[in-house]
Amino acid sequence: MKPTRAIRIPILILGLAFSAVASAPAFAESKPVIFLSDAEPVSLDPMFSQSDANVILSIHETLFRLDNDGKIVPAVAESIKMLDPLDWEIKIRPNLVFHNGEPINADAVVFTFDRAKKLFAAGQGDLTFALGALKYDHMEKVDDLTVRLVMTEPDPIITSHMVNPELSILPPKYYSENSPEKVAFAPVGAGGYKFVSYKPGEGLILKAFDRYRLGKPPVDEVIVKAVPEIATRISELKAGTADLMVGVPADLKADLESSGANVVVAPSYRRLFIAIKQGRHPALADVRVRQAMNYAVNCEEIATALLGGMAKCSIDLINTPYQDPNLKPYNFDPDRAKQLLDQAGWAPGPDGIRTKDGERLSLNFDTTGGSYLMDKEIAQVLVDYWKAVGIEIKDLRVIDSSVNAQMRAKQGAGYRDLMNSSSGPDYTCQGDLLLVQKDSGSNRMSWVDDKFETMFKAFNQEFDQSKWEKMCNEAQAYVAEQAPVIWLFTEPTLYGVSKRLTYQARPDGRVYLNLVLKGATD
Repeated sequence: MKPTRAIRIPILILGLAFSAVASAPAFAESKPVIFLSDAEPVSLDPMFSQSDANVILSIHETLFRLDNDGKIVPAVAESIKMLDPLDWEIKIRPNLVFHNGEPINADAVVFTFDRAKKLFAAGQGDLTFALGALKYDHMEKVDDLTVRLVMTEPDPIITSHMVNPELSILPPKYYSENSPEKVAFAPVGAGGYKFVSYKPGEGLILKAFDRYRLGKPPVDEVIVKAVPEIATRISELKAGTADLMVGVPADLKADLESSGANVVVAPSYRRLFIAIKQGRHPALADVRVRQAMNYAVNCEEIATALLGGMAKCSIDLINTPYQDPNLKPYNFDPDRAKQLLDQAGWAPGPDGIRTKDGERLSLNFDTTGGSYLMDKEIAQVLVDYWKAVGIEIKDLRVIDSSVNAQMRAKQGAGYRDLMNSSSGPDYTCQGDLLLVQKDSGSNRMSWVDDKFETMFKAFNQEFDQSKWEKMCNEAQAYVAEQAPVIWLFTEPTLYGVSKRLTYQARPDGRVYLNLVLKGATD
């Protein structure tokens, strides 16, 4: 079917070569690297924010990490061994210390996991995702470099749940003796960069840690500055007053490159979608309405006109290589959307907006403005697609990343009806499915489905890997049909990088400074 309208936002269609590294000569000692983020940090205490992972996992270190190729590797941990389906023995890497000199040992690991449980039980922090994924009863000390993790249920992908920044290992003495208010913006960790200072509006200063487990990072000092406006970030990079930014708009790539900066275009596993919040407007509880909202959207037109053809529309619930290639996205079919809305009892009113039992199908929609590629522009186009089938967006609100971080917390407690959103990769099918699992912090839609929960529980506790592909595909197909979100695509990431900086992009789009910064010159 031909589109009912054309997107009239011009964009330069570019031949973009996918590249992982922007090259420059590297020397350890140089002037500070300036990284422009899109918002001030919510907290630098890893248990109190899911929104500041880039900085948190530059300062802190977890038992296991995802390396720059997306492989799970030991970090603070040296090894892990299953004793039985509920008990795991973890060996801690010897001779590691925190930034303040406290030793990294079993006491630190036990303290960290106990602190997380206590905060979660008290309703404090932002731990819904981490403790929804890693369902443990307690951590106990065996000897100075050995701990035993006791689970409440089997977990065949346990190490993938230990990479989450919320479970960064913390120094017991420092975090016991100082108030939560102090440690929120005066963190002590074990990562590649030590905290030096932070002042809103001026930046966060980090210094390379010479006793980091991987050796001292090659860039000695980094200043992270919050610059919400994309245009301002672009201007600073062009002027040479900044070295790194994420989210260069595709239509500004050539202009930025002409100024002397590099633009690194890297594949990303960040899945973009529109979250549909349950429990607010009654229409959104009906699967037919959610399906209609998907059929009403011409995703291919958006991907071509706004993203220069760099994104591929899909049911982006699961990342490759576990995504079912036979699972097709919703095709653009406004007539089918109207039929489904008719079947659900939502009839067009005099102004074309559908009503049922005296209530209008009128929704609130929040979008970020610069957190994702063309996010605000995509939202504006979606409003028109939905209006064409009788769904009104009465309030399209553009919010900055700091407000979004607050709204996302505690399973999207601050979400209204619709919210543009994303989810990074877990590198397992089970982990990616947490996007829609009822207890997961990633499920900010409040979507609960008993059939899916039964499927997920069986899959998540299955140790026989020969069964995983079938279970994964069945779960994907069911969730796709139920449409808890508006499916869009997995977007590439465009990084603006100064000529003096050597940068290695990661497939998860994260900017862990100790891993991605490979060197800088003056």
